[in-house]
Amino acid sequence: MSRINIITLVVFGVVLVWIFLFSPDTIRVVQRGALAVFAPMMSSSEKLERSIDEFGDDGRSPRELRKRLDVLERESALLRLENERLHDLTEENRALRQALNYVENSPLNLVSARVINRKGPTWYHTLIIDQGSRSNITVDSPVIVPVDNEAALVGKVSQVGEDSSVVILLSDEVCQVSARVMGTTEQGILSGQRGALNAAPELKLRYISKDAAIAPGDTVISSGVGGVFPGNLLLGEIKEFSRGAIDGEAVVISKVNFALLKNVFVVSGLKE
Repeated sequence: MSRINIITLVVFGVVLVWIFLFSPDTIRVVQRGALAVFAPMMSSSEKLERSIDEFGDDGRSPRELRKRLDVLERESALLRLENERLHDLTEENRALRQALNYVENSPLNLVSARVINRKGPTWYHTLIIDQGSRSNITVDSPVIVPVDNEAALVGKVSQVGEDSSVVILLSDEVCQVSARVMGTTEQGILSGQRGALNAAPELKLRYISKDAAIAPGDTVISSGVGGVFPGNLLLGEIKEFSRGAIDGEAVVISKVNFALLKNVFVVSGLKE
């Protein structure tokens, strides 16, 4: 045993004997002093113990708390999905109101139709609508959607059944439209490109003058030549223009997002 430990033990024994020699009153005074010194520490200890007991009384183990957290996370995810669904419904409602307003003010006779399917491997160039010959729809009937209160061309009907029709989209090279550039005398043939998979594919405006005074941002509309498509249907916007040896060619971006089409209108002539 070290010298320091021996000294400490002797001092403790002397103090202990000294305390026992005190009178009962003196011992009580010493006890009160000790309690006064240690009371704050005892109080803190009791509070800590109560806190631990209360935590235990909550009845939730770490596993139960994990389960509760999982439940809250699932509920939060469901709320987000519901919010997105309500947002989509709001947007669809807004689009339908806009469409209804357009139909009421349009000079065209329009048959409302809903996109119900995409057709086979050429889904990006064709779609199927829920209206057919029962609604007086015929082959080559133009199909449009309202964009900023204007009629934007989607394509034309290529096959007709009693209650459904196939629509070939403007993005397909087979769907060719006589077009002109607004604000100019330039006219040409607009068509899509086979294999163009983008939601807003690039269209080609061919057979225009190589010296055409057109610029990016110019609007392209149908000219009405040929009799299939009415004039002044919105086709797209010039992206770029290139000059060839004989004529010019412009790249046009359609105003229609073909991937998001849900409701369309089939043109069945002009209003009387």
